[in-house]
Amino acid sequence: MPTSPLIGVRPAGWIQGDGRAQTAGLVDFAVHADRLGFDVVYVGERLLATAGRTDLKVYEAPMLEPFVLLAAIAARTERIRLAPLVTVVPFRHPAQLAKITASLDVLSDGRFILGAGAGWSQPEIRMFGTDPRRRGAQMEEGIRIVRELWTGEAVDWDGEFWTLRDVRVTPTPVQKPGPDVWLASFQPDDATAFAGTMTGGQRRALERIGRIADGWAPLTYSAGHKMQLRPEQLGLGWEIIHGAAVAAGREPDAVDILYPHWIEIIETKADRAACERALARFFPGTWEDAVRTYLIGTADEIAERIAVHTARLPRVDGYLFTSISERTEQLDALSERLRPLLPGGRTPRASIQTR
Repeated sequence: MPTSPLIGVRPAGWIQGDGRAQTAGLVDFAVHADRLGFDVVYVGERLLATAGRTDLKVYEAPMLEPFVLLAAIAARTERIRLAPLVTVVPFRHPAQLAKITASLDVLSDGRFILGAGAGWSQPEIRMFGTDPRRRGAQMEEGIRIVRELWTGEAVDWDGEFWTLRDVRVTPTPVQKPGPDVWLASFQPDDATAFAGTMTGGQRRALERIGRIADGWAPLTYSAGHKMQLRPEQLGLGWEIIHGAAVAAGREPDAVDILYPHWIEIIETKADRAACERALARFFPGTWEDAVRTYLIGTADEIAERIAVHTARLPRVDGYLFTSISERTEQLDALSERLRPLLPGGRTPRASIQTR
């Protein structure tokens, strides 16, 4: 029976100058989302000041460290779930990642979700010495080790990327056997690379989600190319995940389908002006480019665009919206005007906490 879908929100998170006032604003954004009854607040991760390819800067990325920010949010909120989307697994040792994620789950009383990915920004990949051709396999191995370490038992591991001998990490997460793991897929260039089939790398990433993920959070747009992924890409992506889950002996419904996007509900001239000011901080394009790339418009227009964009998916279990302008008024508009228009799916795993 259809139920209300999970709704997650994220402030864009750009920090300028000393960032103290902006940081307080990010926490206040999460507190307001908690009071309005949103299900998840999530934050991005970028280590370096710029994200992109070697030959293309996609955007400036002045962001706080995600786990530090989520800890501050956890201390000020009561019910809302907390997630990085995404933390790049190959950039952290699994023991370090198990420790910080379990600690945040304890601090938040079981409200943590691990949103994870393999990374795409070439300056970061190059700096860490990660093999760009094997980073997906490294992420999968890292997630498997983290889940072993979340048990609190001693772990021995001989893998391609890490070797552990009698490694034990405590405390363990409040959630048993551990927090849900959401995995991302697609990169900015994938918006232009679709010709009806998936590349080998795309297919491997999607099959990995079918094998090990609790939720799929695909990148649905490309800021660099100023366009959205095509509905056919999303539909074929789910078909691959579904097949991989079955091949791994899993129920395909074990994987929640999540729909992340950047959003701004425009109802007045003041709304548009605020959106344009925010876009000027990070988006190198025209207003028309932004409307084509992101979900910008009235609540009715946005709901219609989402319906078209997700038409090839069997369901949407949750929506993850990044607020372009980070105004709390946007949270009010999303809650009051857009949320009732969004079709429901089954009850997402992440909406059920296991204590």
